[in-house]
Amino acid sequence: MNAEGNPLAQEITAQLQLGLMGTVGKLARQLRSIDRIAPRLKDGGIVRKLPVDRDQKRRSVGLSVAHRKIGAFGGLLYGAAAVAHDLTTAAADIIHGGQESRLDVGDMTLLEAERRLSWKTYTLVYDLLEEIFQADPLPDLILLDMPLIMGRRVYAQALDDAETDAELRREVRELRDRLEAFWEKHISRCFPFDPDGPKVVTLDRGRFGSLLRLLKSKSQEVTPDPIDGEVERLIREEWTQVLSVGIDRVLAGILNPDYRTAAFNREQDLRDKRAFPQSIIEKGTIAFHYLTGLRGTPIQVETLGSAAHWREPGGEAAIDALASDLISLTYFDVRQAVPLPLWYAQQSVQIIKKTQGGQGLLEFYKREALRAMQQELRDRAWLAGWEDE
Repeated sequence: MNAEGNPLAQEITAQLQLGLMGTVGKLARQLRSIDRIAPRLKDGGIVRKLPVDRDQKRRSVGLSVAHRKIGAFGGLLYGAAAVAHDLTTAAADIIHGGQESRLDVGDMTLLEAERRLSWKTYTLVYDLLEEIFQADPLPDLILLDMPLIMGRRVYAQALDDAETDAELRREVRELRDRLEAFWEKHISRCFPFDPDGPKVVTLDRGRFGSLLRLLKSKSQEVTPDPIDGEVERLIREEWTQVLSVGIDRVLAGILNPDYRTAAFNREQDLRDKRAFPQSIIEKGTIAFHYLTGLRGTPIQVETLGSAAHWREPGGEAAIDALASDLISLTYFDVRQAVPLPLWYAQQSVQIIKKTQGGQGLLEFYKREALRAMQQELRDRAWLAGWEDE
């Protein structure tokens, strides 16, 4: 049937023709809104230009984790690994201080398998962190690619279920005790609580929204950076327009290479009563985004200490220095670029996931486990009747 005899086809054609100009008009209005709002946010302190000094000598350690699982024997076989890569840089000079690694291979049930695997990687990372903090001197920066705080995204929702609670609670309690003990012992040695301590940060590709939402609801108290009062007024008056255009879109339009956003308190963990470690939650954390290179994408940084703590050892200048360190350590201009020590750690730990011809570490482990079980059965058959002699 041709379009002339099909009412739906005729309706589609008409709607496309009528709606096209309306869509173009809406997009044009959105672009005009961005052009009107974004420069005022930029001039008011929502983003800051960074003084990047690549010649400064920095010693940093990147820690990364990976895990893999396969089905076997009615459950799962898993491999979890963590790698720490030590690096000292100054301009174009790069000195590798070596790598440390931890590995855990074994079997597990299917219950909350993905989350329990992430817990195992936490345990491995904290083994490496213990070694780092026992050494002298401490590095200038410690870079992680996993959260500092275990909240709703990390712990098992099945803890609310009475039948599975008993199976999981012990593992969660052991992990909580491990993290709490570590941070109770070492958090006071870290920046900003110790001006000479290492800066511990975690990096991910988090969204932009929290900064503007907090400024709208709580004003200047949520950030250690100076924000113009005009910006706060603009956010409140133009909030509906900002949401219509998209917070991420607005901020992405003003975050240029070698810039960072204003830092802000991360307060969602305070509302999660089961989140841990409490040693970090009680002292607070701040976050901000930065951009490096022409091809890079914004990276969210989370680090120890609330806005109030960061105001004391230099305020916005101290946060500028941290962001400058991260940019100076990023040597590749690619979309998923991260600081070099973290990149080396991420590349090295991926060996746990690698397979060749469909065969990897876990497939070998499965074959050997099956061979051992078959040998055990043969031994039992051969020894049958000898037990009483």
